[in-house]
This record gives sequence, C-alpha cells and structure tokens, in this order.
Amino acid sequence: MIIALSSAAGFAFYLVSGVEISMFDIASLWAARHEVGRALEFYGSAMAWSALVFLFGFIVIAAPSVNPGAHLRRLWRYLAWAPAFPIVLFAAVIYAKDGGGHYGMSMQFAPLSVAAISGARLATKAMPTRERVTWSADGRKIRHVVLLVDESVRGDYIDWRPGNPYTPDIASLKDRIVNFGHAVSGGNCSSYSNAMLRFGATRRDLMNSAARNPTVWDYAKTAGFRTVMIDSQAAFLRGPAKLQNFMTPEEKREIDSFNAIEETIAPPDLDDRLVDILAEKLKSEQPTFVYAIKNGAHFPYDRGYPSTQRIFQPTMSESARDNDPALINSYRNAVRWSVDRVLKRLANSVPLDNTLIIYTSDHGQNLSSTALSHCSVKNADPREALVPLFAMTDEPRLRERLSAGAMTNWGYASHFSIAPTLLDVFGFKPQDIASKYGPSLFEKPDPETEFTSGDIFGLISEKIHWNKIDLSKRYLEQAAETTVSDSSALPKNR
Repeated sequence: MIIALSSAAGFAFYLVSGVEISMFDIASLWAARHEVGRALEFYGSAMAWSALVFLFGFIVIAAPSVNPGAHLRRLWRYLAWAPAFPIVLFAAVIYAKDGGGHYGMSMQFAPLSVAAISGARLATKAMPTRERVTWSADGRKIRHVVLLVDESVRGDYIDWRPGNPYTPDIASLKDRIVNFGHAVSGGNCSSYSNAMLRFGATRRDLMNSAARNPTVWDYAKTAGFRTVMIDSQAAFLRGPAKLQNFMTPEEKREIDSFNAIEETIAPPDLDDRLVDILAEKLKSEQPTFVYAIKNGAHFPYDRGYPSTQRIFQPTMSESARDNDPALINSYRNAVRWSVDRVLKRLANSVPLDNTLIIYTSDHGQNLSSTALSHCSVKNADPREALVPLFAMTDEPRLRERLSAGAMTNWGYASHFSIAPTLLDVFGFKPQDIASKYGPSLFEKPDPETEFTSGDIFGLISEKIHWNKIDLSKRYLEQAAETTVSDSSALPKNR
C-alpha cells in the first residue's frame, strides 16, 4: 500500500506540475496545505488518474504469488523488507547531494525518500515566503539587458591572446568586451549557481537571501522590462514543463516568454538556436530582460561539437583509456565550438548600441579523469568555481562605468556582484540596492573570494560549505599546456 501510494502521489504531482517532486516542492506543498480542498477540485482529473495508478499498483503488488516450497519460505519472509533498500538508498543520495539528486529516480520509491527527508526538516524548519519588490525604479540605463549563463566554462580556458588556437574569435572581440578577468561562481553546481543568480543571493546572508529575496524577474518587471527566459539545455530535460535549477511553476509565471529549446535540435546546434531566439527577442522596441542558459561545454564534451571539429586530438572518444590529455583536448574542442564560435556569432547578430550582455558561466571544471568535474560537496577543488566574467555593450556611458569597474574588481570578481549590477542597470536607486545587496561590478569589490558547495537553502543543514579560491593563482592543468593541435583542421586565416 505504501509503495502504491508513493507511485500515485509522484504521478499526480508530475501530471499537475510537469516536474518530478523535490524537497522544495514538499516544503511548498506543506506551506500551502490549507488549500488542499481547492487543489483537489481544480486538479480533479489528475487525481483520478493517480487513483487508478494506486489501484493498479496495489493490486499488482498485493496479488498472491505462487506459494514457494518450504525451503524458500524463510528467505521470502526476509525479502519482504527489500523495498526499503531503494528508499533508504535514494534518501542517502539526496542527503549526500544536499537536497539534490532526486531527478530520474524510480517514482515508486523517490517520493517516499524525498518526503522522509523533507518531513524531518519541516518538523524543525519552515520555508519562508519569498518577498515581492516594493522599490521603484527611477530610470533604466539601457533598453535591453541580457544575462548569459554558460555551462561548465573554466575562466582560464578562454585565451585572450590574438591569433591563439583555442579561442581565437573571443580574442578578436577583445576591443568590444569589458573583461573582469577570472571570477568566482556562487556555487560549483549548475542548480545552485543559477538559483543564486535568479534570486540575487548575497554573500553576507546567503541562506536567508536565497530563500526570501525577490526574483530577478520581479525586479525586471517592476522596472518596466519584458522578461524572457531561453534555456538551451531544456532539450535534455524529461519533464514537459522543462524546469530546472530549482525553478518552480510559480516562478515560471513571472516570465513573459519562456523558451525551452526543442528536443529535435542536435546538441552541437543548441547554442546556435539560442542565439537565433535571442536576436529575435531583442528586435523589440520594448525594454527586455533576458536570462539565457547556454549548453556550453557540458559533459560529455565530445557530444557538444561536430566530429569534424576535433581540432585538438586525441579526444576522449578516440582514446583507448581515460587520460587527462584526451579529456582536455575534448574540453578544448567543446569550448572552441560552443563558446568561442557562438559568442562571435552573437556579437555579430545583436546590435549592442542599446543592449548590455553580461556573460559568465554557472561553474568551472576540474579537468581530471580521476575526480569529479564539479558539484563536489566537501573539499571542492577551486577549479570547479573558476569562471569567466565579461560584458559587452556599445552604449558609451555604461561601457565607461563597466571599464572602470573592471579595473577596480580585477582579481575579486564574483557572481555575487551580478544581481546588484542588474538592479543598477534596471534603474533602481543606489541607496536601496546598497541596503540589501553587496557591491555591484561598478563598485569596490568584496575582498572575499569564496564559493559554496552543496545546499544553500538550509533543507539539509544550517551550515553552508564555503570554499576558498585565489583568483590570482594559476590553475591551468599541465596537460593543457601541451594540448596537441591538428593544424590541418585550423582555419587558414588564423
């Protein structure tokens, strides 16, 4: 009965929301438990289907089996506890990942695991209500604002030397880019980093701000911007709602135009499709804020670029065994195709005279064949949070302010400075921003260069894992210094 109920509950939530149930959903549902009557009335059809799932599941599980021989009856009696194993195992995975890791788990057991851990936390901790914007904006600085968040791009794998073989297109744009140098991401895992950027989490009060602060969508709409979301990773998501990185259906309703790139697009073409959508959205005369998630250099790296673009060889798919040089060659190819080439195409597709693009990555990569590339919870390698951070605009006054800020922030740039920068550009009052958020990219930076690993919402623990990173240190792997280039595949005009 318990397993059948778990299946039915998980299926009902999936029908209603389009996503698999998580600890955050359990917390939200518990907070809204007084609305259960109206919810049952509104989602009656989903409840009917889930009731059928329960009935069918219970009959199949509870139906008498063939009576085994006497010598197997004792073993069969102990095996009655076998379903507890995946429940405990799933709960352990969720706990080890600080509240994450539930996606893709079997729906017969996952809701039980999620509910067990959530229930233990809810007994001692209530999820706060997210605040709404009460400030007024006194004048935006530019018509269109884009926050472009790449995937798994290490800051030191972007080469700014003219004519270099690794990222030659970005190097050719150097005069059009305001570079803040190597920066530190908020977290070393996509979901947490993106959540911190969307929620404007602050370093000084991370857990409370991540859970309570208004969303960036709320600020943008208050300032008169149309809100747009573009997700080029959505093609890999199972749920029909295409939500990730702790986004909820409630948050999605704050977005005027939600663009989940189609599953029919081949992985090497995902970021090209993102550029096409972005260029189209920015043709509007209406002020527009775009939060765009690139596919970038997502692992497995060889899947992110065409086989004809194996500029650096041998790659992981060509190597007989795992080794660091092949891993780095594959990563170099992915960055060259999905980052270097795509950003050059973006710069040529979008008029920057009335547009600001802030570019960064969600996290970095630890390029070792014997370690996690990112998302380590404890003792995380600094490379997991080493990201690029730069801006592009042709608006003279804004570019001048950014250039001055880049000089001031060099060596201390951080994701935590992005939200207050956006609010400044949206037109909110500096005194309001200063009262709630840390310094922006225009101001003297916070001297602390740290990143988080694991839970930032307090669902597992009240303690946040902070990790040090020295942005002045050279982190480039030795194998990256000797990357082999197939010169015959390089463009002849380089």
